[in-house]
Amino acid sequence: MKKLVVLFCLVLVATMAMGQIPSLMEVTAENFEPYFQSEFKNVLNYVPQGVDTILLGSSGFVYTTKDTLPMVIKDKVVIMAKEGLAEKPIFTHPNSGFLSGEPNDAMEIFRLLDDVEFIGVAFMGGIDETEGCKYGLRYGDYTDPVTENILRGKTAARFIFEDCDFIGFHSLKDDALQGNVLYYLRPDDLTLDHLRNTIVKFNNCYFEDIGDEAIRISENEKYGGINGVNPFDTLMVTNCTFNDIDAECIRVYGDLDTSNSEGLLLAQHCTVVNSSPRFIYAKNYKKSIVKDILIANGRAPGVNRPERGDFNIDIRLPGSRVSHIDTFNVVYTLPASRIKATQGGYVDESTIYGHDPQFVDFAGSDFTITSGSILYSLSSDGTCIGDLNWAPYLGTGPVVATKAVPEAFKLKQNYPNPFNPVTTISFDLPSDGYTSLKIMNIIGRVVDTPVDGYVNAGNHEVRFNAATLPSGVYFYELTQGNRAEMKKMVLMK
Repeated sequence: MKKLVVLFCLVLVATMAMGQIPSLMEVTAENFEPYFQSEFKNVLNYVPQGVDTILLGSSGFVYTTKDTLPMVIKDKVVIMAKEGLAEKPIFTHPNSGFLSGEPNDAMEIFRLLDDVEFIGVAFMGGIDETEGCKYGLRYGDYTDPVTENILRGKTAARFIFEDCDFIGFHSLKDDALQGNVLYYLRPDDLTLDHLRNTIVKFNNCYFEDIGDEAIRISENEKYGGINGVNPFDTLMVTNCTFNDIDAECIRVYGDLDTSNSEGLLLAQHCTVVNSSPRFIYAKNYKKSIVKDILIANGRAPGVNRPERGDFNIDIRLPGSRVSHIDTFNVVYTLPASRIKATQGGYVDESTIYGHDPQFVDFAGSDFTITSGSILYSLSSDGTCIGDLNWAPYLGTGPVVATKAVPEAFKLKQNYPNPFNPVTTISFDLPSDGYTSLKIMNIIGRVVDTPVDGYVNAGNHEVRFNAATLPSGVYFYELTQGNRAEMKKMVLMK
C-alpha cells in the first residue's frame, strides 16, 4: 500500500512539473496524509490550477482541516464520493487549535463563494473528530487571513447537494444550542447587493439533529437597498427526510418588493419526523410550491424556539400553492392555522390529510411506508406522499375513487354556522381558472382573501380562521371569471 501511495505522489508531482494538472483528482485515506498533509484545504488549492472534480475514494473516511478557519470554496468544483463505497465519506471541522484553547461557538465546515456540487457525502457537526460545528455551510463573503482581502461571494452561484447527509449541527455539540445546515450571510457593507439570485438544489438528502432551521435563507431583507435582495432564483428540496429538527426545516425570505417576479421554490416529496411542527416558512416569495409532504410523529420545538410550535406550512403571494399534505400525530404548542397560504396563495383543502403513514419501524428509524398505506394513492403524481426513498411499494396502494368534475359553479354554506373561530367553506368549480374567495365585514370591507390564484376544477374546501376578527355578520364571495356567488355567515365569540 505504501508503494501505491508513493507512486501516486510521484505521478502527481510529475504531471505538475509538466504543467499538466488532471481535471479529476482522487483523494483517499492512503494519500490524504502523505501528499495533502491531512489538510483538505490543500486539496482545494488544486482547483484553480485545473482540477474540476474531487473524487473521495475512501468509505467513511473523515476529510477535514487543521486550520481554525473554515474550508473555502473559492472556485467552481464538483466534490463527490467514489461509486460503490459502503459508507459516505465525511466532512467536518475540528474546531480546535485556537490560542485561547476554547473552540469557536460559530464554527462552519465550508464557506461558499462559488459554484459547488456535492454528491454522496456526509457533513457531520457532532462526531468525535470535532468540538462541534454550528453550521454546515455558509454562503457569503470571506476575509483572507493572510492578505486581509475580502473575497466576495459570487452572484447567481449554484449549490447542488445530491444524496448527501447532514447530521448533528449544534454550537459546541450542545443539544440546547442552535445550528443550521445551510445559512446565507449578509455582507459587512449593507449597501452591497451581490449575494443574490442563487440556485440551490437538495435531492435525496437526509437531515438529522439540527438545532434550529435546517435551511435558513433570511438575511436578505437587511442589505442591498430599501427592499433587500432576492436571495435565490431557484430553491428545490425534493425527496429529502428531516429527522429531529428543532425549529423549521426550511425558512426563506424573498425581498420586500412583492411586485417582483421571483423564481421557483419547490418542496416536494419530503418526510418530516420527530421534529418541531414547522416544515416551511416562506415569506414574501412568489411561486412557492409545496406538495407531497409527510409530517408525522412530531415533537415540541427546541428550547431556543418555543414560538415555532404553531403551524406546519406558511407560504404567501399569488402563484404559491400547497397540496397533497399528510400530517399525523404532530405536536402543536400554540394555536394557529396549521397549513396557510395567504396574500393570494392557495391551499387545496381537498388534498390535506390526516392518515397514519404506517411506518415499518418508527422507533427504529425505519420510515419505510408499508405496502398497505393509503399514502401510495394520495400523491400529486401517482407515487406516494413523502420522501420516495422510503416508498418501495409504488403502485400497490389501495384504490381511491376519483371525484367527477362538478357540473355547476357553486358556493356552499359554511359549516358550522354560527362559528367560533374556525369554519369550513366549500365550493365547486366546473373549470380551471383564476379564482378568489373574499371575506367581507358588514360594511363590505375585505378582511381576508383565503383564495386568490389559479385553482383547478373540482370540489374544494377552505378552513377559515377568524381568531383575529370581532363577533358579527360577515359575507364571503366566490368569483371565477364572470361568475360569482355570495353567502352570509355569523362569527359568535
